[in-house]
Amino acid sequence: MNAWLIWKARTTEFQQVTVSTTNLTRAVSHQMNAMFSEVGHVLDSLGYELERADITPDRMQQLQPVLVNQVATIDQVHGLFVYDATGRWIAHSEPTAYPNANNSDRAYFIHHRDNISKRWHVGAPILSRSTKVWVIPVSRRIDDADGRFAGVVLATVRLDYVLRLMGDFDIGRHGAIALIQDDGTIMARLPFAQEDMGKSIDGSPLYAILRAQRVGTTETRSPVDGVQRLVSFQHLQDHPLLMAVAVAEDDLLQDWKTSSILQSGWILALCVLIGVAGSRIVALVRLRWRTELSLHQAHHELERVNAQLAELARNDGLTGLANRRHFDQQFDLAFRQSVRHDRPLALIMIDVDFFKRYNDVYGHPEGDRCLQQVAQAIRAAVRRPGDFVARYGGEEMAVLLPDTDDAGATIVAETIRKAVLALDIPHEGHALGRVSISAGIAARSASGSETTSVDLLKRADRALYAAKAAGRNSVAMLQPTEEAADIGER
Repeated sequence: MNAWLIWKARTTEFQQVTVSTTNLTRAVSHQMNAMFSEVGHVLDSLGYELERADITPDRMQQLQPVLVNQVATIDQVHGLFVYDATGRWIAHSEPTAYPNANNSDRAYFIHHRDNISKRWHVGAPILSRSTKVWVIPVSRRIDDADGRFAGVVLATVRLDYVLRLMGDFDIGRHGAIALIQDDGTIMARLPFAQEDMGKSIDGSPLYAILRAQRVGTTETRSPVDGVQRLVSFQHLQDHPLLMAVAVAEDDLLQDWKTSSILQSGWILALCVLIGVAGSRIVALVRLRWRTELSLHQAHHELERVNAQLAELARNDGLTGLANRRHFDQQFDLAFRQSVRHDRPLALIMIDVDFFKRYNDVYGHPEGDRCLQQVAQAIRAAVRRPGDFVARYGGEEMAVLLPDTDDAGATIVAETIRKAVLALDIPHEGHALGRVSISAGIAARSASGSETTSVDLLKRADRALYAAKAAGRNSVAMLQPTEEAADIGER
């Protein structure tokens, strides 16, 4: 009976740690994916600009401060570089000039020279020749107007930044956490050892498991240091990389071993000292109570994590605002409460002016960044706890204002319009020369005539069309009896 209880406790301990390491791996993977994607978007933006215009010495000189500014604003980036088709440095963020520098021998340069894809390439860690700092190269190919290889744009990610991110997570005294390429090359690992950088685990039993599954957990011996660990892993969504989080079995089973020894000792004492059986039973009950309390706490922690994941599913991944599905639910609830309690309700529909032109001029990565800035400005302007901001679709946003009449909604809409204009985002496709928004307001009075939320939504949408018809960068509001004419381009 005692052996069964001990084994059951060991199984329970493994199950709890498996759940914890799986959740930890998911969190680290999402963080790493977002970090490398941010760097990739910067490369896409630079590559797009370089391919749009001739690469001349004057233009490269103008590009220099842009690269320096980008490095200053993105923590993980150590340097930005532009190489021509021969590998010669033509622009960079370094403070020192390198007139004879050439990187045509680097693996990432050869990769882009021999492959026509413009997808981001994440290379094995290297020691920077210019700064003597360990970095991870992230690069993109540049083509000329005829589609021929014209060079490479490179961002170097500080290895110490990646290690700091991984170091924020508790993996135990003998645990390990690693960023690995899909081909088995170690990119970064804690505990850190310089000789592990660029080392391959290809051919090991662990790599065979990592290669066969996108997500999973396994018990295996490390091909790096030989320690037996419980390993949870997950491949990154947008990059040929994976994260592995490993907890050493010695750390994992330490509490279980201690508990098992104590439990066996008490049972032996009960057999020998029957006269003190009562006190020993109490100790065993207390031990079991602690175990059940730990299980209860682990259950609540799992529920909390699941609730966080559910919250992520309700938000728009680009802007961080509520998504359309969440908005529809909140709008229907707010409208029914407005009718039931005879309280006013206002809806503001917002559209970024000439956004299609913006994408055509600046490209979709910059378009995404524009939407993020506009969303932040709207969220900052809507401050009451009960107010609700969502991305309705594309470049269209929605603001729901309970207990707000048309006058109050107009004030909020004007505040949003001015806040977006104050962002001063350049827009060559707009007569204003910068990004602006148009807003349409529909407010339901305490005894409004709208019978459904759809009626209020349609009126707000018609008001938005009216704002655009009035020349854009404006706010319009229609009463229930008013109609708005159709307009052409939104």
